[in-house]
Amino acid sequence: MRAPSTNQHHVRSCPIDGMDILAIDLPELAAAIRGNPRSLRNAFYLRPQDFPPAIYLPGTRGPRFLLSDVQAWLEVRKTPVPPPPATPKSQGRPRKASAAQIARARQGQGEGGVS
Repeated sequence: MRAPSTNQHHVRSCPIDGMDILAIDLPELAAAIRGNPRSLRNAFYLRPQDFPPAIYLPGTRGPRFLLSDVQAWLEVRKTPVPPPPATPKSQGRPRKASAAQIARARQGQGEGGVS
């Protein structure tokens, strides 16, 4: 029998007491959330509290995550998308104007002499 390839990410079911419980490892979690596997592994070992609860199974290397825990973890981390700003933001730095130019502009006398 041929061993499964390590660069293919598949979700495997683990039968426990007649139930199929799905568990994934760190590279599969990275693939599921479209993240970098090495970055995710480093972040997990630095801050495991920021990840779903991990389980450690005998005969396996590294942590596993139940899919139900991963889905709940993702639901908690949802953030609403902020609405776009009501008025467009001004572009760039305003140019310098003399006091006389500002006074003329306030009086509505035109745009003469702006440099």
